[in-house]
Amino acid sequence: MEHAQLAKNLQGIVYSEYPAVQRQGEHFMPEHCLSYLISGSVTVLDGNNTRTFRPGDYMYSPKNHLAKFIKHPPANGNYQSIAIIMDQDTLLDFYKEHAAHTAPGKIEKAVLQLPPNVLLENYFQSLLPYFKLDMPEPLILLKKREAILLLLQAQPALASLLFDFSAPGKIDLEAFMNQHFRYNVDMKRFAYLTGRSLATFKRDFEKVFHTTPNRWLQQKRLQEAYQLIKERGEKPSDVYLDVGFETLSHFSYSFKQFFGVNPSMV
Repeated sequence: MEHAQLAKNLQGIVYSEYPAVQRQGEHFMPEHCLSYLISGSVTVLDGNNTRTFRPGDYMYSPKNHLAKFIKHPPANGNYQSIAIIMDQDTLLDFYKEHAAHTAPGKIEKAVLQLPPNVLLENYFQSLLPYFKLDMPEPLILLKKREAILLLLQAQPALASLLFDFSAPGKIDLEAFMNQHFRYNVDMKRFAYLTGRSLATFKRDFEKVFHTTPNRWLQQKRLQEAYQLIKERGEKPSDVYLDVGFETLSHFSYSFKQFFGVNPSMV
């Protein structure tokens, strides 16, 4: 049974409301995002790290990162959040106008929790009435720029990330894939995130793993699923999304082809 959800996107200012658990979330974040959790909780799986955010928390997600989000509504209520998508055009215009100076920076976590901030709290509260109305485009742009200002005021060091407009550089392919194989993104995305063209990614991949990316990913995900079911007692219906399969039927078919038994028989 599909559960209804409520959402309104004001050109990058997004209100979301879910009455049931949402397990998939956004796997790849192409733009920077500042979000505020109104009710419920969200668990974020970032590589090998897992964090849970609760009502009143502020989350910053840098662009070009992979993360899974599991959104839980509260008892007898709905999950609610507001997200500000900081697209590159808006950031570039802001950077030019304010002549921001940045320093080299690096971040390991895909989602950061910001400390309590009364200005951010008032900012997000001020947005709520607009989701019931039509917000004019000049005001939307103004509100997005206000979010950038408040984020930089709260965390000045984030400037080096917000105003980095370069593509990802070439990184260690083996380490990246072993950490991120559970994410259900296409090969072009994996190639981009490792700083390679698709052709170079495939060529480098076969040199490192001695097989094709598609074959390696399926085997790696199935082996992970087997471990979760056999050693942790998890259900196939709870595992298939976590290891990167889109549907339970495809997972079950692939599992039986690889191991010779249905996942429910393990």
